[in-house]
Amino acid sequence: MILKKMKYAAAALAVSALMAAPGSAATNLLVNGSFEDTAFGGNWSVFDAINGWTKTAGTAGIEIQKGGTGGSSAYHGNQKVELDSHNFGPGPKNQNSNSGMTQTVSGLSSGTYEFSFAYRGRTNDADTNGIAYSIFGDNAGGILDATITGIKSDGWQIISYVFTLGASDDLTIGFNAFGREDTLGGFIDDVKLSAVPLPAALPLYGAGLAAMGLIGWRRKRKAAAAA
Repeated sequence: MILKKMKYAAAALAVSALMAAPGSAATNLLVNGSFEDTAFGGNWSVFDAINGWTKTAGTAGIEIQKGGTGGSSAYHGNQKVELDSHNFGPGPKNQNSNSGMTQTVSGLSSGTYEFSFAYRGRTNDADTNGIAYSIFGDNAGGILDATITGIKSDGWQIISYVFTLGASDDLTIGFNAFGREDTLGGFIDDVKLSAVPLPAALPLYGAGLAAMGLIGWRRKRKAAAAA
């Protein structure tokens, strides 16, 4: 009887471990997803390229802001990106100020992944805060192509998208500002791409089910023998 109770307890613990075991922190496969790797003087600056990211559209570039510049603190760390960027070139400051940036992650294996980032509108005028975002695979083609437009009073929002690669691939993550070009656009921060792992407790779960099945089989066998 004591042995039987111990087996039931072991099975219950194995099953509950699947529900209660904390998942390990997922590794961000993107470089400089919170834009903290770029050092510069002053409160903001504009770049053609920063660690991990390259400008792909517009004549301005990737504008990085520190602290509460632009009226909003960063979502993570002390720096954030705005892609309706200040234009240092000739002509009006809002000429081709909507910019884009991309980062490519090579050699991803087949499996399930989660892409996410934090977004906030700089102003309470939705017409100027638009951000387009995309994921493109060399083999899978267009995986994601979407947009978001919000306002400052909405606060920071977390955008998340889960997808599965059927085969190994190289993925390009892209962002572009859209809407009125007035150097006042949507903010981006804490960009992540991570593999979605199987639960760490899955082997325990399987062991628990096996133990419960064995107990049930033995009970039925004893009941048949006593009949």
